[in-house]
Amino acid sequence: MEPEMLFWLSFYGFFLVLSVVVGAKKGRVIAGALLGYVLGPVGLILILCSSDKRMVPCPHCGEKTHRHSYQCQRCHEKVYGCLHSN
Repeated sequence: MEPEMLFWLSFYGFFLVLSVVVGAKKGRVIAGALLGYVLGPVGLILILCSSDKRMVPCPHCGEKTHRHSYQCQRCHEKVYGCLHSN
């Protein structure tokens, strides 16, 4: 294999792995993999700028709460039914 081809394969492979890791932390593994594979460094920037699907605002106080939470950590109101009705 030519050194130049090896460089580009490792370059895009690196950004693929990095985008998948960031996507997994944001709950967007598939989006991270596709963006990292197709766009490389631009895909990494896009996945870094995307929203976190795991955290949603509490309907009572607006604090970021995990979407599977039963109760808000800030105001201690029940949020389980409110978050899943959207």
